[in-house]
Amino acid sequence: MKVIFVTGTDTGIGKTVISSAVSAFFSLRKKMNVGVMKPFECGLSKTDKDLLPWDAICLREASGSTDGLNIISPYTLEAPCAPEVAAMIEHVSIDISLVDKIFQGLKRSHDLLVIEGAGGVLVPIREHFFFIDLIQKWNAPTLVVSRLGLGTINHTLLTIHLLKERGIKVLGVILNDNAGSDDLPTQTNPTILKKYLADIPILGIFPHVKDLIKGNVDRERMADILAKNINTDPLLEQ
Repeated sequence: MKVIFVTGTDTGIGKTVISSAVSAFFSLRKKMNVGVMKPFECGLSKTDKDLLPWDAICLREASGSTDGLNIISPYTLEAPCAPEVAAMIEHVSIDISLVDKIFQGLKRSHDLLVIEGAGGVLVPIREHFFFIDLIQKWNAPTLVVSRLGLGTINHTLLTIHLLKERGIKVLGVILNDNAGSDDLPTQTNPTILKKYLADIPILGIFPHVKDLIKGNVDRERMADILAKNINTDPLLEQ
């Protein structure tokens, strides 16, 4: 059983796009039974009268999973805040043992489990328990999604430093061109990061694709984009 935990260097970095593309690739191209999990989804979006966990929906559609959304995302919160804060506002008590039980079940029933975090590794889930603690608890090999543009050097190196300090296996870094820019930082950041990341590989640059996960999720297109731009081999070298 293989696990990939997708974290980011920030919020809005493109974790859902990358997590969905990874799920689609291994499901369609490698013919694996892919499970997905978004343990905590905050900032639910409204469609008509319903508040929907769109990240979890995208992950399920991309992976082809038939698991229920309540399993994929056991905690869904309306407030666009860290889970600890959103849960406090909404008077929800987060039970890590429940999340762990669901994780163990998903792990047993799939060839590959792709887990998407929220924000970065130091986002608090509950008091004194952060996403990095969850990653460490699950001993989950981790894929880091970073922005391609300005600010990524500091954020990426800090994230990698903390993961390595905790003894967490880092599978690599994907630079996401979520801004669609061609300025000087986007041109130079890959080279500088490669220099300072040392033994952690940059797996590639995910191109800017407008509205890739808006509306219906195109699994084939996602898998194709990932295959053409990202070195996927290290993701299964666990």
